[in-house]
Amino acid sequence: MCDPIGYTRTLLAFAPINDEESLSADAHYEFTLFVLELYGKSWDNVIALIGDNCSTNGAFARRAGVPLIGCASHRFNLFMSDVLADHADVIDKVNQLMTKLRFTLPAARLRRLTPLVAKTNNTTRWSSTYSMLKRYNEIKSFLIDINDNNIDVLRLNVVEDREVTALLTKLEDLNAITLALQSEDCSLLDARQIFDTVIEDYPDAAARLGRSAAIVKNPAFEDGVVKVLLESEASLTNVEAEAIKALRDSQASQGSEEGVAVPALSLAERALKKKKVMRAPSVYKDCRFLRPTSNMCERFFSATKLAVGDRRCSITPKNFEEQMFLRANIHFWTTEDVQAMMRTLE
Repeated sequence: MCDPIGYTRTLLAFAPINDEESLSADAHYEFTLFVLELYGKSWDNVIALIGDNCSTNGAFARRAGVPLIGCASHRFNLFMSDVLADHADVIDKVNQLMTKLRFTLPAARLRRLTPLVAKTNNTTRWSSTYSMLKRYNEIKSFLIDINDNNIDVLRLNVVEDREVTALLTKLEDLNAITLALQSEDCSLLDARQIFDTVIEDYPDAAARLGRSAAIVKNPAFEDGVVKVLLESEASLTNVEAEAIKALRDSQASQGSEEGVAVPALSLAERALKKKKVMRAPSVYKDCRFLRPTSNMCERFFSATKLAVGDRRCSITPKNFEEQMFLRANIHFWTTEDVQAMMRTLE
């Protein structure tokens, strides 16, 4: 779909890889090569891969000979795991309490006091911890009125309750970072600036979010793209320029080689050294299409889960693939196209 934010989303394939018994980097490489050749393309048409900084994706990118942009959301989740690890004991205690409050009798007694229900923690998503602590803070004043000994023994003491309050304040601030990274128009430059701001407040985050963090697979490529987006191409190092050479715009490069006209200056202007230098146009393509996260894929997978459901679990893989393919690429067809196709079948 065309957006005024610098990139277009198109689904090329939604099918099992050729070797379903292997999820190795080689298997992913062969399947991607198969898809590219299906559309008359090659790896020369691929600028970069975007995904989690796992070993398989790293090996996949090396095999393909293209850089890997590590998902910024994945990196931030790793940092949040470090933050929550420092409060593991109190989080576990709140989770035990909330789990107990979901039992039939305690839940019924809680409903008499408030329409709010208990929420438990999901270890795979740190945002669930934030939701759980926020809900605890909302219902903790009702716990004493439940009159349940099993609940009373799980209630937090004053020190633990103070720790939850402080942690919740921190998580509210960091949750805004998660939402910012999920924005459709968030670029690599935006992600870099967001991470730099987080590091200012949380210096320990540099190990996960720093531009030279060990988890970053291709720092020169990412640094180069950020400088292009920042319109600081003159500061590119030789290594960075080499890393992003595939992003050079041949037409813009040809135009820049012809030179940029500089108007004649008056004697006074030259004497006062106020010469105005016209900025040369960029020799690189618009790099906003290089996404800092793989969230669009996560959203697509969530959509597929909703599309199947309990009542459509018997749908054939072929039909399911066709339906999701059409949904993802809806900008390529209209109702008129459907009507024309139906007429050919009459």
